Amino acid sequence: MIYLTFLFATGLYLGLGPGGPLHNDGWFSKLQRRVDAIGPDFWFGFVLLVVVPCVVIALLYSLLEQLFGAAAMLILGTAALYFSFGRADYNGLIERFLARCDVGDYEGGALVLEQAGAEIEADDAASFGRKASRTFMYEGFQRWFPAVFYFLLLGPFWAVAYRLIQLSSDDHRVPVGSLRHLADWLPSRLLLLTFAVVGNFETTFSVLRDSALDPNIETDELLLRGAEHSLATASDVVRATDGADAGATSSDAERSDDVDPAAQVRRVQELLKRSMVLWVILASIVAILG
Repeated sequence: MIYLTFLFATGLYLGLGPGGPLHNDGWFSKLQRRVDAIGPDFWFGFVLLVVVPCVVIALLYSLLEQLFGAAAMLILGTAALYFSFGRADYNGLIERFLARCDVGDYEGGALVLEQAGAEIEADDAASFGRKASRTFMYEGFQRWFPAVFYFLLLGPFWAVAYRLIQLSSDDHRVPVGSLRHLADWLPSRLLLLTFAVVGNFETTFSVLRDSALDPNIETDELLLRGAEHSLATASDVVRATDGADAGATSSDAERSDDVDPAAQVRRVQELLKRSMVLWVILASIVAILG
């Protein structure tokens, strides 16, 4: 039933997109204001903002299970997983960004990202494209992959908890938001391994080997490095090797001749799509074998 719920919720999300009553977070904003008025310490804030809502959902699930049996998972689990998916119109955001950048309007592209909550400043097209790709990489990651990971591994309440942590992450008054990095840790490493499978395995696995356990690397930077290596062609690898042999130093972005921001973002978008398909296939195989 969990597998069917996963497919149903994912299909609804891909078809309908974000929004609707399940993505109305007004109640959570009110809860945040009340918690802020209390001035809790770290763990008390975590309990009030994350644990208590999950306990309420668990109690509701127990009630529905008494009434509908296993179908309760399909009813409440679908709602819980849909709630756990990201809020931003990811595809619409990318389309608006690409429409600006395709005509060379990088300031307009930056404005699109600013309206989505990401402020980007860059001196050149390559730097701007990489920073935009980093933004879209994390947005594409957090909107689906961690929620699915926690749902399939631990159940709907953990997926809901992840989204509540995300909703709290920008609230500097309540330190529960600092848990986001911890919640992202394992799903991001699994996605990095996925990049290795769907792209250049050797170079991507080197990122996983060298950076996965780095406590100081941000999730978006780690994933973007993995994407850049996954998308690297054989000529990119040879060029990077020749540069290293010559004693040259270069950033990950400089290894590629493609400095067009729109092209960089399209490549990230395509890589995330392929990774999503692979996760669905793997979940299906596990469900069949199980």
